[in-house]
Amino acid sequence: MDMMANYEGLATELLQVNEDLLRVPARHLISKLTQGEHFVLNYLLTHRHQAHPVDLSRGLVVSTARIAALLNRMEDKGLISRLPDPLNNRQVIVTLSPQGLEAIQTFRSQVIRSAAQMLADLGPEDAREFIRIQKKLLANQRPTG
Repeated sequence: MDMMANYEGLATELLQVNEDLLRVPARHLISKLTQGEHFVLNYLLTHRHQAHPVDLSRGLVVSTARIAALLNRMEDKGLISRLPDPLNNRQVIVTLSPQGLEAIQTFRSQVIRSAAQMLADLGPEDAREFIRIQKKLLANQRPTG
């Protein structure tokens, strides 16, 4: 049997497992952290509470027009503010508001508690192995040079 065919079967199984995992509450919450408003708030939290819209566009892999629409809604909700960049007046800096900071800290706490329970269900050895394998996958997918 061809080695690649063996991996294609495993890949098909991986797709099914990942689809099923999206229905697990902890994985669903983690997934939400990588989308839309939660992504922007988390990005700002982990990047000194500010960023340029183009950085958010790259991080979410969406157009700058899509980011602008998202930021408009978030600004209307009081989650962020946009001000001219003091280093380059032609650019805007998106800043996490106190309300946005509270919202993302609350959500991250919920995600962490849920993920911790999921990992506890695996047990300490399997939990560490699960994280190790994911890190290895990530390292193998990073562009070189």
